[in-house]
Amino acid sequence: MSTAVAVSKRRFSLAHLTLLIPWIALVIDGWAPISDNSFLWHIRAGTVQLEEGAVLTADPFSFTAGGESWLTQSWLAELLYARLEASNGLDFVPWLLLVLTALTFVGVGLIAFKTSQSVVATAVVLFLSTISLISFLVPRPVIFSYLLFVLVILAWERPSSRWSLPFIFWIWASMHGSFFIGLAYVGLRLLSKKEWRALSVPLLSGLAVLLTPHGWGVVRMLFDFMAASPYLSLLTEWRTPELFSPVFFPLFVGIVIILYGASKQRVVPLDLILIVPFFALALTALRSVPPAWLALLVPVSASLSGVGREIPKRFAAVPTAVFVVLVLTLPFLFKGEAGLATDRFPVATADALADAPVFHNDVVGGYLIWDRGPGFQVFIDDRAELYKERMQEYVNVRSGNQPWEPVFERYAISQALLRDTEPMVGWLIEAGWVRTAEEEGFVLLADG
Repeated sequence: MSTAVAVSKRRFSLAHLTLLIPWIALVIDGWAPISDNSFLWHIRAGTVQLEEGAVLTADPFSFTAGGESWLTQSWLAELLYARLEASNGLDFVPWLLLVLTALTFVGVGLIAFKTSQSVVATAVVLFLSTISLISFLVPRPVIFSYLLFVLVILAWERPSSRWSLPFIFWIWASMHGSFFIGLAYVGLRLLSKKEWRALSVPLLSGLAVLLTPHGWGVVRMLFDFMAASPYLSLLTEWRTPELFSPVFFPLFVGIVIILYGASKQRVVPLDLILIVPFFALALTALRSVPPAWLALLVPVSASLSGVGREIPKRFAAVPTAVFVVLVLTLPFLFKGEAGLATDRFPVATADALADAPVFHNDVVGGYLIWDRGPGFQVFIDDRAELYKERMQEYVNVRSGNQPWEPVFERYAISQALLRDTEPMVGWLIEAGWVRTAEEEGFVLLADG
């Protein structure tokens, strides 16, 4: 039997099989306990919009900023969340996560293979993508942005599909405020490749984002976030990333691969028009790392063109099928139970709250908006673009750098739901406040 015939009967290599490995991480991640407080208030924002029949333009959730101008950037995702919760409770979360993340990784694989024409290169890119993205695959609306960014890249890199970009950007602008990253990608790719004939595509895409229900409000949202930058850094996800953390590792590897590609002339100097701005973006905030990595998929994959094309070891169809079935099914045997992370949210203590202003942190705020509904007003949550200087005040009060009494008096706060290890618990007890309820990790105090 000739070598060619033997290879045709044993077509699958180890590189082909490793393409399925990210699936294991996606299943386990999808069924992890829900710990994202932002996702919870997004659900309730969808409920309010369904009831009112209009997108939110003012804050309905807090007594510190209630009624102030605020545009929800993720109205379409919120409507979807509210519909799914109404019919399935929170049981929809793992399946929604799995579908969105699986499609995202399929798109990443397509980008890598179409650019490199190498299964080995595709496996390497998928492995690095898993490391880069896995910590950020949470059910909040940003999860849609990763898939939409991948679709933007796929559509742009295939000229015959560019007609779809305005539609993709309309959806993206309705799902999440990061759509401007996709517009920047298209604009920078256009400049680096000097495809001036395609200039109408980013122009029409920019026009499309203005046709969402918020209209020019999408531009205002960007300026609101820019104005809130000093306060965003108070949130963990907006802090500068640690350069030697696992999350940043794929970017370092990616730059090394790109340098290798440059030595082989697979990456040219004009590609720096894309590479430099997005690598710089990754340095600005932890949350910027995943989109920066996705933006570098094409130059990284191009640098690996043809790598490992000739693979001697291949597997027959039957053992390959067994392996595929095992990889697709076994993760479901080891997945968690999903549901809320009870160690992160005051599930029991919240039931003891009186219908009165309460002091709490931003995580508890997101939970209370979802649990108690919009009729119950919170002190704060994680919408830094809304609270701005009030977020700094909250941090100062909680840390003891500012007296708590004036703030409590201003808002007539008569109860506080705190972590039981916070110094503020002791300060309030010294002032005569009493414990009215507690559970593991949380305590509720009332003005005695």
